Amino acid sequence: MRVGVTGISSDLGRGLLPRLEADSRVSAVVLFDVARPAELGAKSTFVRSDLTRPGAEEELVRSFREQKLDVLYHLAFVNSRVHGAAFAHELEVIGTMHVLAATQAAGLSRLIIPSFTALYGARADAPAIQTEKHALRGEGVRFVTDRVEVEQQLLKFSERNPGTQVIVLRFAPIVGKTADNPFTRLLQSGFVPTVLGFDPVWQVVHESDAVEALNLSLTTKARGVFNIVGESAAPFSTLVRLSGAQSLPLPGLFLRATIKLLETAGVSSVPVPLLDFLRYSWVADGERARAQLGFVPKVTFTQAMASMRERRA
Repeated sequence: MRVGVTGISSDLGRGLLPRLEADSRVSAVVLFDVARPAELGAKSTFVRSDLTRPGAEEELVRSFREQKLDVLYHLAFVNSRVHGAAFAHELEVIGTMHVLAATQAAGLSRLIIPSFTALYGARADAPAIQTEKHALRGEGVRFVTDRVEVEQQLLKFSERNPGTQVIVLRFAPIVGKTADNPFTRLLQSGFVPTVLGFDPVWQVVHESDAVEALNLSLTTKARGVFNIVGESAAPFSTLVRLSGAQSLPLPGLFLRATIKLLETAGVSSVPVPLLDFLRYSWVADGERARAQLGFVPKVTFTQAMASMRERRA
């Protein structure tokens, strides 16, 4: 197979590339990003690509055809806090539109895209365990609403292009020594503000298991959406404690004021619109991924959270 990867500089991209380089089923890996990686493997070719630029679609179509791609991993999404909401929307929503149009025009056989279980939302009336059939109810902040819009695009694309095998992996919060996302930055701050009187159940998935799910998607016969979650769930306070951080329970009004102070100081915290995730449990069912993808997490919950403690050391 000839495999393309957008966003190779992302956490998932950096983790996936060595797997692709070592996979005997992969003859070539084409990397699309705005910056060239420091090192390229024997199978890798770099193509400079800015998905936010006008004309990106035409450039992608030409590159996909010239490189004769069979599979595309579209991993160009924003986790860093250094980018503003406007840029993130351009990259994630508009950039994905360019990728989908180019995928259709070039006739790629397989498209693999990451998403989040956070898109189900956290609310008092939510099901105890949410499957891939449940509606996406996450709202309130950019990184959730943009991803919901991306998934809506993917659903329409799948319906119009049955010849392309579309696989969407909805990841629980990804943790690990190299994972860099809003959740890991929150834990790294040392003190994690929480809502007094609430201790919702959370799931995580270790970064190595997340990459394994991407790798399994390369040749699976399955298609559609899959929840990618760790082997167990636990109260949020347990996640914080095992990571080496400390919970700081605060009443709602004080918590909002504390978050604003932390944001002003440039310290990672939970955005106010996401406070419901610290009130209500949000647990996704990983059975479909187990049965159809063959995904079985290898890193235990305790080991996954301990990796954050190692990172702190």
